Amino acid sequence: MILLYATIWIALALLVIAEIGKGPLARNGQPARWARPAWIAGGVLAAIHALLALAIRYHWDHALAVRETARQGAAVYGFEWSGNLYVNYLFITLWLAAAWTWRHWLWRAFVLTMVINGAIVFARPAARPAGVVLVLALAWAWSRARL
Repeated sequence: MILLYATIWIALALLVIAEIGKGPLARNGQPARWARPAWIAGGVLAAIHALLALAIRYHWDHALAVRETARQGAAVYGFEWSGNLYVNYLFITLWLAAAWTWRHWLWRAFVLTMVINGAIVFARPAARPAGVVLVLALAWAWSRARL
């Protein structure tokens, strides 16, 4: 079970590290050399996390995973939507496929929403402070990138 949680927390940390390398630590408009590998490694770990969750939590039953994520969303937001899991898939796909070059605020709003939900709202209570640190570091990286 620790592998399930470790993969997503490390993935999110690598996303933040990559954003710092793309923003505050970029030189002459060029990201730090280590930022792209951190970005890719984070995306791969997020995909591994999704596969581990499907295997460990839902026993490869995708319909169960859809129902359970909808139920979990309803417990927090008050409405059940079966698209929650697909938004996670979209997030990972965009992370791996095209988001590296995006500096668009729409992408950042999507990332922020996903990180807040995953690292704070749906995280275990003991892990929420780490989620707050990740969100604050991400916001700092983006604010420094605008300078």
